[in-house]
Amino acid sequence: MPVFILRYLDNPPQIAWWELDELIVLILCGFIGILTRHLTFLLIVGLVCTFMISTLKSGKSDGFIYHCAYWYGIPGFDLPLGPQETIRELIE
Repeated sequence: MPVFILRYLDNPPQIAWWELDELIVLILCGFIGILTRHLTFLLIVGLVCTFMISTLKSGKSDGFIYHCAYWYGIPGFDLPLGPQETIRELIE
């Protein structure tokens, strides 16, 4: 009895044609635009940032943005058992 496994089962969640991490940037820019009363300008900035993130991610592995965040030392992306993100070379 053959079992069919979906081709896109492991893909990240997607809304319309944006992945979730790209859409969060757009929503955040829209929310800040509402608070500061510059909605049109910040939505354009959000669309540009979303486009830049999508082109940065194209052709890379799924966790590329998270790896970059760890590499540059953004808080919250540290590994509990790994080396500190500011150490670039390990010597045994």
